[in-house]
Amino acid sequence: PRGVETRHAQVCRGGRLTAVREWMPEIRKHIRVALFFMRGHLAAQMEYRANFVTGIAMEIGYLLVKLMYAFVIYRSGTSVMGLSPDEVLLFTGIFVMMTGIYAGLIMMNLFALRHLIRDGTLDLYITKPVSLQFMITMRRSDFGLLLVDGIAGLAIIVVALVRLGSAFSLWRLFGFAGYMVAGGMAAYGLFVLPNLLGFWFPGTDIATFTDPFWDFNSMPMGIYNRAVQDIGMIVLPIFLVTNFPALYLMDKLTPAMAIWGMVAPLLLLVLTRVVFKRAIRRYESASG
Repeated sequence: PRGVETRHAQVCRGGRLTAVREWMPEIRKHIRVALFFMRGHLAAQMEYRANFVTGIAMEIGYLLVKLMYAFVIYRSGTSVMGLSPDEVLLFTGIFVMMTGIYAGLIMMNLFALRHLIRDGTLDLYITKPVSLQFMITMRRSDFGLLLVDGIAGLAIIVVALVRLGSAFSLWRLFGFAGYMVAGGMAAYGLFVLPNLLGFWFPGTDIATFTDPFWDFNSMPMGIYNRAVQDIGMIVLPIFLVTNFPALYLMDKLTPAMAIWGMVAPLLLLVLTRVVFKRAIRRYESASG
C-alpha cells in the first residue's frame, strides 16, 4: 500500500539523517585534531627557521628542475599526443600542486610508518581516542613542501587556463575542486595501501619502493600505450590523481570516466580501511 511505502521511505530517510548526525561530531573532532597537528608541526619547524628557509629554498630548486622539461616543451611549441603546449602546462601545474599535497601531508607519514611498527611507538597512538589510521597516516606535515608546490602549481594552472581561454564559472570551479579532492583521496589509498604491508614485513622500507610510482603523474597519460592507460585508470588508478582534473577542465572526460573518477577514490578508501583493520591485528606491541 502507498501509505506503507511512504512510511518506509520516511524511516529510511530518518535513519540516514541519524547516521549523519552521529558522524558529524567525529568528523569535527578529527578536523580539530588535524589542525592541531598542523599547528604543532609548523611551530616545531619555525623553531629552527634557518632550516625551514633552507628547506624551502631546496624545494624551489627541485621545483625548477621538475619544470625544466615542461618549459622546454612549451617554448618549442611541440604538441604531446595531440595536446597543445598550454594543455601540457595545465597538466604540469596540477601535477606540481598535487605533489605539494602528497609530499606535504602524506609522504612523510608513510616513511615514518615502519619505525612506528618496528620500535613499538605505535603503542602510544593505539591508546588515543582518535582513529588510529588517521593518527599514523596524517599526523605529520611539511609546510615548506606544501606551500612551495601548492602556490607554484596554482599559479601555473591559472596561467594555463588564461592562455587556453577557458571560461570561468562556479560550476567548473566546484567540479575541478571535486576532482582534485578525489585525486587526493586516490593518492592516499594508492600509497597507504602498499605501506600497510609493513605490518607483515616490519623491516622492509616499502615507502622507498612506492614513492617513485608518483612520477607516473608527471606527464599526460596519453604518452603511454593503451594497456598502461587501462591499468593506470582501472587496476591501479594513479592517473586519477592529476590527469582527471586536467581532462575535466579541458572537457575531455567521457561520462564513464567522469563517474569512475569519483567512484574509484571512494572504493580505494574503503579498501584501505578494510586492509588497515586486518593489518593492525598483525601488530605486536613493544612488549611482544
